[in-house]
Amino acid sequence: MTPQLLFTVLLPALIYEAAFHLELRHFLSTWRTILMLAVPGVAVGTVLTFGLSWAVLGALGIGLPWPLLLLASTILAATDPVGVLALLREINAPRRLATIMEGESLLNDGIAIVAFGVVLTGLGLDPGAPSITLAWVAGFLSWEILGALLIGGGLGLGLSWLTSTIDDHLIEITLTTISAFGSFLLAEQSHASGIIACLVAGVLSGNVGATHGMSASTRVAVTSFWEYAAFVANSIIFLLVGLETAPAHLLRLAGPILVVWLAMLAGRALFITLSLPVMERVRFASRRGLVGVLSWGGLRGGVAMVLALSVPRDWTYRQELVDLVFGAVLLTILVQAPTTPLLLRVLRIGRDRGLAQEAILLRTRLRALSEAERYLERQHEAGAVLPEIYAQLREGLVDRRRGLEEEGRRLRVDAGAILDEERRELERQLALVEKESVRQAYAQGVIDDRLMRRLVREIDNQILTLGEAQES
Repeated sequence: MTPQLLFTVLLPALIYEAAFHLELRHFLSTWRTILMLAVPGVAVGTVLTFGLSWAVLGALGIGLPWPLLLLASTILAATDPVGVLALLREINAPRRLATIMEGESLLNDGIAIVAFGVVLTGLGLDPGAPSITLAWVAGFLSWEILGALLIGGGLGLGLSWLTSTIDDHLIEITLTTISAFGSFLLAEQSHASGIIACLVAGVLSGNVGATHGMSASTRVAVTSFWEYAAFVANSIIFLLVGLETAPAHLLRLAGPILVVWLAMLAGRALFITLSLPVMERVRFASRRGLVGVLSWGGLRGGVAMVLALSVPRDWTYRQELVDLVFGAVLLTILVQAPTTPLLLRVLRIGRDRGLAQEAILLRTRLRALSEAERYLERQHEAGAVLPEIYAQLREGLVDRRRGLEEEGRRLRVDAGAILDEERRELERQLALVEKESVRQAYAQGVIDDRLMRRLVREIDNQILTLGEAQES
């Protein structure tokens, strides 16, 4: 597994899958905060993590070489999109917070990888790079970003248009694969940032190609394919790290790992606190909530691992770097991820999962009660129930409905909204019945393949619309 293979095969899959799911309209509503976290946030985070780690380890008498700490701080400066997305799905975060965390994790990966290349060159670990000068850094950064935007944008838009002319999920999956790896390879061959190009192509494919050029069923197939690709890539990365390190190595570096992890958190929290005047423009509900959740919820994962593994094997401190980075990543996964839902509840941000379960239970009870009321009415209309018994049962059902509505008010759940959600779910089930009927008609020879595809596409779009309404 050479560095070129790690970058070319694994990183594009991770970045493209996350970028494909980013909703551009939500990103644009919080772009100032996202850019603040992604661009200066990476630079300042690297400096603060390095400075704090160097100072604390020196005070403790633990001598680690500064090149090792600098490279580890650069690698750990960016949050990981796969880890952040998995966390957001788990904690049911508010949409604005989710957009900020997701957008930042995507953009800062590209910035951090560019910074990683600069640091590698500065440490003399990239033999093919020229000596570092201010002019070289300025030209390198300019073309890395501008060239990547042009290449990723051109390929993403071009393949999105091509997608709109085709209605075949296998071909459209192939086109997104070309978009992901083609943008990366073209940018790398042009000495631009392949990751930024892949990111731009993924955002355009997800917001232009998928929205305007794919049927609902194709979107489901494409999304499932990239979720699996990202899962496999992430799994391979952590398996490779497991082969590179050992528990004894982590225990030997337990002190430095803990110090670097704490310095990473402290540096990120300090930068976010100082940047609050800009972040407040997005009208986030809570200052402390923004600082706490963005600092504690910034997980690290596969991207950091790929960067650590890509360091040349002949570097003296490579093994210590892999162990140090892996240890810090492990702490974010084992400590930060499980406790973030608790932090959200303490800060009263969003609706916790327990409340969501209560709302589902209330919705189910209302559904059952409505069915009982309809059955009682049918029996009364048929004359199968005596008027006195009907009045008693009817009064009991009304009292139970009042109780459920009161429970809904206590949970701050609108019973009407719950019934609307139930109605949309029933509409979705009816659409699935229609879809199955169309397929049976095709199997019986009533309609041809062309009409079957057209009808199924219409029903799929209806199902997708109901699903989007349910999520909003």
